[in-house]
Amino acid sequence: MDVQKAGMARLLLAAPELRDSPWMMQDLVFLHLCEVYERACLQRDAMRCAPDKDDESLLRLEEKCRALEVAAIAYIREQRKFTGII
Repeated sequence: MDVQKAGMARLLLAAPELRDSPWMMQDLVFLHLCEVYERACLQRDAMRCAPDKDDESLLRLEEKCRALEVAAIAYIREQRKFTGII
């Protein structure tokens, strides 16, 4: 699975009500958000498993992942609202 698809899968797990939006596969902004989100999540996951993790850095990554998730979900909702997509 590529990075964009993995990020999209994570996002749609967080917001299952948005799964019926096939236009997202063509939206370059959303695909970029998915990629950035997945890379941040992979870093966070690796840090969670690290034996000598830095709690402060882990918290920053957790916040970054959450912020990206919120931004991506808000983007989807805004696009659906303005384009009339249900």
